[in-house]
Amino acid sequence: MASLTRKFARDERGVSDVLAMAFMFLLVIFAGVLLHAYRFGAISSATDRQLQMKTEYLYKTLELAQVENYSLSYFEAVAENLIQVTEPVIPSDYLHERIDNLLAYLRPPNYAAMVELTYENASWTQLYPSDISGPGPTATQFTFSGKVTIIIAEAGENRVAQVDTALTLFKS
Repeated sequence: MASLTRKFARDERGVSDVLAMAFMFLLVIFAGVLLHAYRFGAISSATDRQLQMKTEYLYKTLELAQVENYSLSYFEAVAENLIQVTEPVIPSDYLHERIDNLLAYLRPPNYAAMVELTYENASWTQLYPSDISGPGPTATQFTFSGKVTIIIAEAGENRVAQVDTALTLFKS
């Protein structure tokens, strides 16, 4: 008996082969478009972490850097003005100006900064830029907070005051 075998040529393509190649081609095009679209945008969690670190950097600068020509840090000087020491070393008007200059130089572009210090019933709030239009801090804000301790040595009495501090960055 003669064997009935059918030989298929390897170069022949069926409809299913053509459809599979067309689907893979479309999948490659779609993946390329998606990769190209997301290549230019930063991952939001990475951007948020960067802004949180910049907020901490600004806070530490205000906490450790000394006001020009004085031996007090920015937060210590504000705390002195806030606690109502008999005669603060740095006048509050000059201090407002110096903090504005510092925030203008160090804050990220398109972001506003708010510095808040509170002690008992008194508070100091400074916003830069002060002419922002809108409601102020938004849902996307980054805050770093801490405390500044001041020892007040007056005639016959020494006292310790802790002032709550916070720095907030938000989209302006």
